[in-house]
Amino acid sequence: MSTTRDELRAKLLASRAPTSKAVTFFGEKIEIRQPTLGAILAAREQDDRESAIINTLIMYAYVPGTDELVFEDADIDALKGMPFGGDFVAVSKALEDLTTINFLDQSKPSDKTPSDGGVTESPPSSDGAPAS
Repeated sequence: MSTTRDELRAKLLASRAPTSKAVTFFGEKIEIRQPTLGAILAAREQDDRESAIINTLIMYAYVPGTDELVFEDADIDALKGMPFGGDFVAVSKALEDLTTINFLDQSKPSDKTPSDGGVTESPPSSDGAPAS
């Protein structure tokens, strides 16, 4: 029995609970939840990596076991003033584990995706042959 398009769409678009990772951030346990596709796309568009990291932390750091966010927009300046080190690396590693994106990487986002094994094809040349 084959699946219809509507059945397949319903299964694929069903609400899904994000995964999460607990990390220690300046001596306190916080829960980092998996960002949405929309949030990842928005973060990748930001040239300012600092803002992307801070905004992601504000939007996806939770009090463990609750739906309560740890930080709010009013904390941006305080977060920017915190010493950078292993605590931020732990948060970035948790986000990387949840998304496969390195939030501390200063380079421009790659067109490679985990689903295609990181392989991108070059557009064909004017004679129709693959570009080398």
